[in-house]
Amino acid sequence: MDEQTDRDRPASASEDEQQALAEAREALLEAREALLDERDTRAEAAIQARRSELERREERLREVIDAADARDRAAERRDRAAEARDADAAMHADRYRDDQRLGEQDRDHASVDRLWAAGNRDAAAADRAELREMARDGSQDPEPDD
Repeated sequence: MDEQTDRDRPASASEDEQQALAEAREALLEAREALLDERDTRAEAAIQARRSELERREERLREVIDAADARDRAAERRDRAAEARDADAAMHADRYRDDQRLGEQDRDHASVDRLWAAGNRDAAAADRAELREMARDGSQDPEPDD
């Protein structure tokens, strides 16, 4: 029996060692799995944080682009308004020059009209003088015999 007990003993120690190794392996696998799960959780959190940061940056970029576009449109409208005002000023200047030319022509015509008026007055004065002369001559003429 001693021999058999000795034989059973190494087998039983070997089984215990095997059992301990299996349990140790199992514990290592569980620990490894827990570490992997923790690493995956941290990675997912980091990815989510990065995604959130990228979304915030995207929104900010969109706001900056929209603001720049709005400013470009406002500048374009102001440029068009300035061009319209320049055209209006040029038109007014042309009109002013035309008005000055027309005014000068009107003054020239007025001078001609004054000359004609002076000639007409002179002619009228001559006509009146002739009428007075005729009136004087007529009063001195003997009365016609009937």
